Amino acid sequence: MADPTKDMTEHSSLLDRRRSSYNGAGLYNTLTIPITSSSPALAPFHQYDNNSAPATFLTPSRSPLPSPRYHIFNKRNGLYDEDKKDLVKESTGIRVWSDSYSSIDWIHDRIKEGVRLRKIRNIPGLRGQWIKAKDASQAWILVILIGVAVAGIAWAIDVVQEWMSDLKQGYCTTNWRYNKQFCCWGLPDHEVCDEWTTWPQVFGAKSETSRYYTALAAYTAIGLLFSWVAALMVKYSAEKVIVRVPSNPRTFSKSPSVASFPHDVTATPTTMPANAYPQQIQQDHLHQDDLKKVETKLAFYSAGSGIPEVKVILGGFVLKGFLGIKTLIVKSIGNVFSTSAGLTCGKEGPFVHLACSVGNIFCRFFPKFNKNESKRREILSASAAAGVAVAFGAPIGGVLFSLEEVSYYFPIKTMIRSYCCAMVAATVLKISNPFGTGKIVLFQVVYDKEYHVFELLPFLLCGVFAGFFGAIVTYYNIRYQHFRRSSIIGKHPVTEVLCIMLLTAIVCFWNPFARLSLSEFVANLFSECSPTNDNAGLCARTVDEIPRLLYLLLTALLIKMGLTVITFGCAVPGGVFLPALIIGAATGRIIGLMMQYLTLTYPHMWPFTSCANDLASSGECVIPGVYAMVGAAACLAGVTRTTVSLVVIMFELTYSITYAVPIMISVMVAKWVADAIFVEGIYDLLIDMKGLPYLEARKEYVHTLTILELTEYLSTIDLDHPVTVGTLKTKLRANASIGYGEDGGFPLLSDGNVIQGYIASHELTHAIDQLSRSFEASPFPLTNQDLDDIPCYFRQVGRQAQDHRLGRTHPETTMINTIDSPSLPWSSLQQEEDGELGSGISPINDLSQYVDQAPLTINQNASMELLMELFIKLGARYVCVTHPDGHFLGIIHKRRLLAYLKSIEGDD
Repeated sequence: MADPTKDMTEHSSLLDRRRSSYNGAGLYNTLTIPITSSSPALAPFHQYDNNSAPATFLTPSRSPLPSPRYHIFNKRNGLYDEDKKDLVKESTGIRVWSDSYSSIDWIHDRIKEGVRLRKIRNIPGLRGQWIKAKDASQAWILVILIGVAVAGIAWAIDVVQEWMSDLKQGYCTTNWRYNKQFCCWGLPDHEVCDEWTTWPQVFGAKSETSRYYTALAAYTAIGLLFSWVAALMVKYSAEKVIVRVPSNPRTFSKSPSVASFPHDVTATPTTMPANAYPQQIQQDHLHQDDLKKVETKLAFYSAGSGIPEVKVILGGFVLKGFLGIKTLIVKSIGNVFSTSAGLTCGKEGPFVHLACSVGNIFCRFFPKFNKNESKRREILSASAAAGVAVAFGAPIGGVLFSLEEVSYYFPIKTMIRSYCCAMVAATVLKISNPFGTGKIVLFQVVYDKEYHVFELLPFLLCGVFAGFFGAIVTYYNIRYQHFRRSSIIGKHPVTEVLCIMLLTAIVCFWNPFARLSLSEFVANLFSECSPTNDNAGLCARTVDEIPRLLYLLLTALLIKMGLTVITFGCAVPGGVFLPALIIGAATGRIIGLMMQYLTLTYPHMWPFTSCANDLASSGECVIPGVYAMVGAAACLAGVTRTTVSLVVIMFELTYSITYAVPIMISVMVAKWVADAIFVEGIYDLLIDMKGLPYLEARKEYVHTLTILELTEYLSTIDLDHPVTVGTLKTKLRANASIGYGEDGGFPLLSDGNVIQGYIASHELTHAIDQLSRSFEASPFPLTNQDLDDIPCYFRQVGRQAQDHRLGRTHPETTMINTIDSPSLPWSSLQQEEDGELGSGISPINDLSQYVDQAPLTINQNASMELLMELFIKLGARYVCVTHPDGHFLGIIHKRRLLAYLKSIEGDD
C-alpha cells in the first residue's frame, strides 16, 4: 500500500497537510545592519524585562526593498486597503493582500464597499452625480469588455484547433491556411475533394495496406508532436509552491488542540475548560517535529479544465497565479495543441478557466473591483457564464451553469451581469462565425420532428445507461488520478502524456468513428441523416447495415470510456465536457439504432403501428441523432451532477424545446442513477482529491460534535502585559507549525479573558516586516535581540500618548511618545503606510490599525447549525467561542470546520 504521506498535492490539505506561511527553516532573512541598543532614542524600548524566546527568523525570504509600483504582471502583495482611516473607524481594521492558500475576508470586503459607497454618495453637486454615474457604469463596461475578449479568444482557439486537427489527415493544396471543411467547401461528403491532399498521397502510397499504415504513422507522429508541445508548456509554466507535510499524518480528532502551547513560551492555556484532554497535549507535543517537514511541489495551473479551482476561488479561496496572464496565455495555446493532437479531452471546460482569467486581469483596471476580493468574485462569476456561452453557444445555459455549479455567492445583480457578459460573448462569436456555418459551436443541430409516446421508454433507458456510464467513468478516473499522484507516473508528466497519445492513436485509428476529432464525432452523432450526408458513415441505408454500425459504435464507446479515464487530469489543458458528451451520445445513438432496427423490422407490431405515416413519407420513424442528444445530456449529468443548466444548454444547442420532456427525463434519471453510486460530481471529487478547502453551501450535514468539542485552544495575545516583537514571532511560528500560517490569527484579550479584538497572521506578519525594514536604512545600529525586544501595541497608541502629554497616563504606553521623533527612520515610512490614519503620534510599533475590533463570537452552548450559518452566510474565516458569561474560551477556524465536515462525510 502506498505511503499516504506521498499522496501529496501541490495544495495544502484540510488538516494534516498544511502549507506554512514561511519558507521553512533556514530560508529566513535576518537583519545584518547592527544598531546599538544604547541609542537614547531607543531607550523606551528597553524598559521592559522580556523573556521571549530568541528569534530564529524575521521575515519570509524576500527582498527587503519596498515593493515596486503596481504593474499588471505583479502578484498582489502589501497593503490591501486604501481608505484606512474610515476602516479603522468602522472597527474592522485594515488588511494586507491574502497569501496563496488562504481565504478572503468576506465581511471586511462588504464593510469596505459600504464605506466606499457612503463617501461617493456624500459628494454634492454635478461632480457627485458624475462620479455616481461613472461608478454605476463600471460593472457594465467591465462585463462587456470581458465578453468581447472571451469571444475573441474562443474564435482564435476554434479556428486554429480545427485547422491543426485536420493536419493529422492532410493539408489543403490551394491554401495551406484552410482546414478540410473550407478547402472542400460546397462539396458533399461522399465526393472526392481534389484540393485536399492526404499524407498517403504525399508519400506516394499505392496499396490499401500502405495507405493505411502511412496514414496511421502521420496521425501518430503529428499527435505526439502536438501533445508533447502541450505537455512541455504546462510543465515549464508550473508554479512552485511550498507545502508543510506531516511525516505522521493523523485523522481528525475531536480533542481540543493545544498544539501551539509547547512552542509558545508566553502562552498559558488559562482559557481551557477543566475537562481538557491532557493526553492530547502530550501527543501534540510529541508530534511537533513531524509537523515541521517542508516540501516544494509543482502546481500545474494550466493543466486540466480548471473548473474545480475556479469553483474554490469563487468560494473565497486564494490561488495566486491561477487566474494570471501567464496561465491565460499558456492554457490558450496549450489547449489548441492538446485537443488538436487527438487526446480524449475537450476545449470546452478550459473555456471557463480562460474566461475567469480574462475577468481577473480586466478587474485590475478598475480599482472598485481590483481592491475588493468579494466584488471581484462577482465579476468572475459573470466571466464563467461567458466561458460556457462560447463553449456551447448557450448564453442562458452559461448563466445557469455559473449559478448551479460554479458560483458560491450569486446575488441578483451578479445574475444580470452574467447574463450581459454571456450575451455579449455569444453575440460577438456569432458575428465572427469561426466555422463558416453561422454556428457558434460545431455540433449545433436543429430538430423539429415530434417524437412518439412509446419513445419515452427508450429515452428513459438513455438516461439510465448514460448516467451509469458517466458515474463509472468518473469513479475510475478519480481512482486513476490518485494512483498517478502516488506512483512514479506523477513524476514524469510529459512521458505519461506521450504514452497516452501513443495508446490513443493505436486503439482509435482502426475504428473510423473513434478516429474522428471529438468535435466532429459528436457533431455527426447529433446530426440527422440525409441523402447528401451520411454523417461520416453513421447512417444506415438499409436494415442490414445496422448490426455493423452497432459493433463499431460499441467499440468506439468502450475506447472513449477507457481513454477518458486515463486522459482527463494529465498534464495538458483539457476538460471532460466533450468526452462525456461523446460517451453519452454514443450510448444514445446505439439505443436509437436499435429502435430504428425494431421499427423497420416490425412495423406492424404494437406500439410501432403509430409509425405508419412516418414510414410512408420519409422511410423512418425514429431519429437516432435525437437519442444521441438525449444520451449526451444524461451522461454529462452523471459526470457533473448538474441538471437545470444542462437541460437549458441542450435546448440552446438544438434551437428547439420539442424534445424538452425527453431531455428532462433523461437528465433526472441519470442523476438518480449516478447519485445511487456516489453523490459527488467530478468537480467536487477533484476538489477533495487536491485538498482544496471548499465549504459547500448547498449540502446538509448531520452534526456529531458540539461547538465546545470543535473549539481549538490556541495562542492568544494578552493586552494587559507588554508584547515584544520576539514574542509575536514565536507565536507566529507556533501557528505556522500547526498549519495556521496562512489564515490563522490571534484573539486579543484583556481584563480576565475578555476579548477585545482579533489580528490575523497576515497582518501581523506584514506589520513586523515593515518594522524590520524601517531600521535597515537607519544610521543607528540595532542588534537582532534589540529588535526582538521592541514592544508592540494593539490599542490606539497615538491617542494615548497625547493623553500622556496631558497627564492622563496609561500603563501600557508609558513613554511611547519618544517614538515620534522625526529623526527616526520610521517616521516617513509610517506616513507612507498610514496616510491619513489619524493625527498626532502614530509609531510603527502601533499595530492597532490592523486589529479587527469587532470579531465574530458565538456562545459555547449555541447549536452547530448557527455556527454553520456564520461560516456559510457571512463567509467568516474564524469564529471566537465564549463562555456564557462572555469571557473568551477558544476559536474555530474555517479549516477546522472543513476538516470536521470531511470526517462526517467519511463516516457516511
